[in-house]
Amino acid sequence: MKKLLLILLALLPIHAFGNSQPKTPLDVVNTRMAAYNNHDLTSFLNTYSENIQIFTYPSKPLGKPGKEHLAFIFEPMFKEKSVHVEIHSQITQGNYVVNHETVTYDKKPQKYVSIYEVENGLIKSVQFLRE
Repeated sequence: MKKLLLILLALLPIHAFGNSQPKTPLDVVNTRMAAYNNHDLTSFLNTYSENIQIFTYPSKPLGKPGKEHLAFIFEPMFKEKSVHVEIHSQITQGNYVVNHETVTYDKKPQKYVSIYEVENGLIKSVQFLRE
């Protein structure tokens, strides 16, 4: 019995801290994509930093910075379930994830190259290149 208790105590730190690994930038972006396709606004917004900035590549601001503006834009789309994203390919470089993706909104597909910058486990900025 004492031996079993020692084994369980030895495994406790592994179990207790096993899920504490920081998410990679790719994990964060893919969590965002899943929330987008599930129309889960809360999970979607939780992937972004409070001061998220969205740009048309390379540096033209696309709307106001911040999560509040994102919620304003995406809440109606998610309620209508009128959006979907399909990822064709992904590459990573440091804190950046580059997606080649097709976003469908109201049954109209649009191809993008999207560049996600991830810092401290949250998306800090996104740059979109449209077809």
